Amino acid sequence: MYLLAILGVILSVLLMGLFSPDGMASLSSCLDLFALLLIIVIVIPVMAAMGMLKDLNHAFRLTLGRKAAGELRELKRAKTAMVYLIRCVVLAGVTGTLAGVMQVLSFGVEEMKTLTASLGVAICPLLYAFVIAIVLLPIEARLEQKIVEFMENEE
Repeated sequence: MYLLAILGVILSVLLMGLFSPDGMASLSSCLDLFALLLIIVIVIPVMAAMGMLKDLNHAFRLTLGRKAAGELRELKRAKTAMVYLIRCVVLAGVTGTLAGVMQVLSFGVEEMKTLTASLGVAICPLLYAFVIAIVLLPIEARLEQKIVEFMENEE
């Protein structure tokens, strides 16, 4: 089921490229490795500072792997780590976008085409953050389901 979320995101991006005036070539403007690196550079230290990297590892292992939860506390900590990861990714995307927009506006571009292309690149971190958040939401939902199942089995 988790694979469906990833396939949905990929399919929607391909459909956007297919129906745009420039065709699939328009998707090349959405590729910015620096924006993705910016999100990673912000998210990992923040999650480490919160002390949630271990819980985040458990979240992925509990939902994507075959590991069963030993106790309810472990599931709740994993869900909390996933919630904060999604928040952190979105905020990192907003931060990257604001920094990019500030950079673009400080250069004083004279041509409109250059300005729109630069703003498009500046918005990439926000796009990446939202895509990552969409992909992580099924993991959070699955953790919530596991918590409910665990609590029902305890009764």
